[in-house]
Amino acid sequence: MSDVAYWTVVHGLKGVFSCFCRVETHRTREVPAGPWILACNHLSHFDPPLIAGAFRKPLDFLAMRELFRPAWFGSLLRAANVIPVGRRQADTAALKAAIRRLEKGRIVCVFPEGGLRAGSTSVLGGADLTEGVALLAARAEVPVRPAVIVGSDQLYAGQNWTRRPRILVAVGEPMPPPGKQEKRSGWVQRLGEEMRKVYEEARHRHKLHPHELPHTPQERWKAGR
Repeated sequence: MSDVAYWTVVHGLKGVFSCFCRVETHRTREVPAGPWILACNHLSHFDPPLIAGAFRKPLDFLAMRELFRPAWFGSLLRAANVIPVGRRQADTAALKAAIRRLEKGRIVCVFPEGGLRAGSTSVLGGADLTEGVALLAARAEVPVRPAVIVGSDQLYAGQNWTRRPRILVAVGEPMPPPGKQEKRSGWVQRLGEEMRKVYEEARHRHKLHPHELPHTPQERWKAGR
């Protein structure tokens, strides 16, 4: 599997974003090669390229099928090793594709919140995660690393593109996959707790300001910041 298209897109977008925001990282450069799963919260449409640019190793993202239209854009995503997944029901084809990637020693990035989330609907605010990540980890028998991205939602406010807001990507310690007798609901609850732990540690370590903490796109548009 070639990563030429992946790095071409990632480095190109990283160069663009570096003009409009400042990305800080914690432990993203130290992660080992796959196979393992990166489980991250999802704040904005800008998250995938910002997360990818924070790592030195390629990430195979799971993305909703709607993003693969029109066809030319879908071809670009597939060339960059993105896996299409349906959101309305269990997508066995996407699950099998992700498992095959992990069997090849890849790192698969998932957003287990099930969409863009902030506030009480986000895992960072205490909401539950979907169980698909537990199923994937169990089937592939690979560890999962909790991760958080904070600040990417600031880019929804046009004024911030000239202020170069700070964005943080942090990764925590790996969790083993669910045991054979372990309930997925209990395992994803522990994963959520680990993601919140990474978030709280990042808040204090990087001294994040209130305006840098997660907000919905609507709140950003209304406040203009």
